[in-house]
Amino acid sequence: MDINLLRTFHAVARFGRFKTAAAHVHRSASAVTAQIQKLESRLGRTLFIRNNQGVELTRAGRHLLADTREFLLLHDKLLASMSPQRIAGNIRVGVPDGYAAQFVSEFLPQLIEANPRLEVEVEARSSAELLDMFARQQLDLTLAVSRQKLDQGELLFMTQPQWVAAARFEHDKRLPVPVALQLQGCPYRESALHELKAHDIEYRILLESSNWQAVEACLRSGLAVGIMEQASGDMALPAPAGVRWPALLAHGVYLLTDSAHPLVLPIRDIVKTTFRTDGWVPAR
Repeated sequence: MDINLLRTFHAVARFGRFKTAAAHVHRSASAVTAQIQKLESRLGRTLFIRNNQGVELTRAGRHLLADTREFLLLHDKLLASMSPQRIAGNIRVGVPDGYAAQFVSEFLPQLIEANPRLEVEVEARSSAELLDMFARQQLDLTLAVSRQKLDQGELLFMTQPQWVAAARFEHDKRLPVPVALQLQGCPYRESALHELKAHDIEYRILLESSNWQAVEACLRSGLAVGIMEQASGDMALPAPAGVRWPALLAHGVYLLTDSAHPLVLPIRDIVKTTFRTDGWVPAR
């Protein structure tokens, strides 16, 4: 199968528009359309449903996307191993803010040591911001946490957010529960607010910040309730009188890779090695 047809297919699947995909693979829109038609003809399957807003993957398209992602990466890995000079240049990586400290201390040293000619730019933001940046071609590879399945992402592991507060947290049940959360864009924030409203739990936002360390400091001070992936020794599941804390849904940690960018291979491999099968807990 022509590797270029698969690259074009992945680009259209990623951006949902032929014109945007064409710019990404450096071809005209008509050439991209012709490539997709050729691929569909060869497979005997319709891969996209066309509409005024763009295109959507069919069931066959989703199947092809999942089955050829690894194929493309292995193809590029082989080329990179045969041509070491290819592992040089610039690559843009995104990481959720809550993982940033451990990402920098455990991941970057391995990557830079293995690839000294590789220039890495790291963006630490909320998962929603990172997904938007990836869609707008501002990132070549990103980690993202999501409650919904990300078809274009590779699931690394599932994580279970928990309600937490310091052991000394006290709450007057006559008053709304104080909570500390990250700004809009954090999937845990959306889950927390959704469950609080769904269970008619009165709350007030004591602190909201784009900085995870500020949120965690507020929680450890005993001033508020919040959400963490895993409670450490000095944090406990809060149970103020009169409040029954609703269960939170598990989230997936996904790795999204631009399969048209061969320099993502060293990063992808180290990420998958660094992330344990039981999950990589953010530094406390």
